Amino acid sequence: MLIEFIQSLYDQSRPLPENQDDYTSILEDIEYFHLSATVYSLLKQQGRMEQTPTYFQNQLKTEYQAVLYNNLYIKNQLKLILDTFETNGISAIPLKGIIFAETYFGHFSARRTTDIDILICKEDMEKAIECIQELEYDTEGECPAHHFHRSFSKSIPHSPVPLAIELHWDLLRENSSALEIEQFWQHSSPLADYKHIKQLSEVHTFYMICLHGWKHGMDSLKYFIDIIQAIHVLNHKIDYDALFKIAKNDHTLKRLTSTLTVVYNQFPHLDQINSLPFNKKSKIWWNYQDIRCGDRQSVKGFKNLIRVHLSEYDQFKHSMVFFKRWFFPDKFEITNLYPPSIKHKKYSIFRGYIKFYRKKFHTLFRALFYSKVKS
Repeated sequence: MLIEFIQSLYDQSRPLPENQDDYTSILEDIEYFHLSATVYSLLKQQGRMEQTPTYFQNQLKTEYQAVLYNNLYIKNQLKLILDTFETNGISAIPLKGIIFAETYFGHFSARRTTDIDILICKEDMEKAIECIQELEYDTEGECPAHHFHRSFSKSIPHSPVPLAIELHWDLLRENSSALEIEQFWQHSSPLADYKHIKQLSEVHTFYMICLHGWKHGMDSLKYFIDIIQAIHVLNHKIDYDALFKIAKNDHTLKRLTSTLTVVYNQFPHLDQINSLPFNKKSKIWWNYQDIRCGDRQSVKGFKNLIRVHLSEYDQFKHSMVFFKRWFFPDKFEITNLYPPSIKHKKYSIFRGYIKFYRKKFHTLFRALFYSKVKS
C-alpha cells in the first residue's frame, strides 16, 4: 500500500486511499522507512492532511516534531563545521542532509537526517580532520585503503545514537568506476555568503543521489523519494542525454540507468515530467516486499547481490574488484562485523574470519543447492 500512497502524493490525479483501515499498514511502512516527516510535510504543502484519519495525522505530527528538533541540532552543528572550515580556508561541499532538504524539500525538517556528509579536497583532509577533532568529534577507527571517507561521531543530547560525520574525498570506492570527482568541484557554486563552502550543481546533485541510492541497493523508499522530489523540483533542468554522457565517461552508466528504471517503473507519472530517453525494462530486479520484509543474508538477497554486481558495472574489471573485496575483506571490515572478544583477544581477527567465511559459505551453499534440494 505504501507505494500506491506515495504515488498519490506525487501524482495528485490519484486520490488518497479512501479505506480508513488501509492507513494502519501505511503508517507502519512509513515508520519502518522513517518517512514520517516527509509525508507530513507533503500532505501539509498540498492541503490534504484532513483527508487522512486523525490517528494517522497525530502520529505523523509527533514523528515530525521529533525530526524537527533532531534536524535543528544537526543544522546548527553543520553551520558550526562549515564556519570552521571557512575560517581555516578549507573548501567543502555539504552532501545530502540538511542542505538537500532545504533546497529540494523546502525546509530542513521535511526530510529526516541522521548524519553529516561533506566533500573535502583530498589535499585538505588532514587539516579538515584537525578541525573536526577540535570540535570534539571522535575518530571512528581506521579507514580501509579502498574507502573514500573518514568517519567521526559525537554524542547528541538526549539521544542514544551519536551524530556521525563523514568527510568524503570521493563518492565511490576506489577502482569501482572511473568517476572524476573534480567535475563536482568545477560545476559547484558558492553556498550562501561563504567563499570556500560550495554547493553541488543541480545536475551533479541528481547524479549523486542516484548513485547513492544504487550503492544501497535502493533498499529504502527514502532513496526513491529523494530522486522523485528532485525530478519534480528540477523538471526539465535535467538533460538525461547529457547526464548519461557524463555517466558513460565515468563508467557508471549501468548503475544510473538501472536506478532510474526502478524508480520510473514504480512511479510512471515521472514520464510526464521528464521522460527517460530509453525503453524501460518490463522486468526489473527490485521488489517492494524484498526491501520491506527481506533479509540481505537470505538466499534471494544473496542471488540478487550477485546479479546486480555482475551486470550493473560498466566494466567487468570493476565487478571483479567488488567480488575480490567481498570474498576477501580486510581486517578493518572483519573487526567491524565481529568486534574483538575480551575472552579470545589474541585470536580475535582469526576467529572473526572463521565466522565470516562460515556464514558466507553457508549462504552460498543454500543459494546453489537449497532450491534443488527443496524440489
